[in-house]
Amino acid sequence: MNINAELEAFCTYLETVKRASQNTILSYRRDLHQMQEYLEKEGIWDLTKVTKTSLNSYILYLEQQGKATATISRMLASGKAFFHYEFSKGNIHQDPAE
Repeated sequence: MNINAELEAFCTYLETVKRASQNTILSYRRDLHQMQEYLEKEGIWDLTKVTKTSLNSYILYLEQQGKATATISRMLASGKAFFHYEFSKGNIHQDPAE
């Protein structure tokens, strides 16, 4: 399952169902695309291959990049919302962000 396509579907969901503001959608899109870039660098292109370990590695990566704690928390909240959405749609069988 292609991560990029699912990220765009999630952003559409935020806009049409959740009626999120454009700023909120832009923030989610930015945070999630950064996560996607990291995962792809790690060789993870398929949404079903994302694990708790890969997400923990991402957190460590963000810390090593000098990201502020508040920024990391926001990025994690974006990831949690995305994976919860994917789990609720049945696209993944386990939520790696839980």
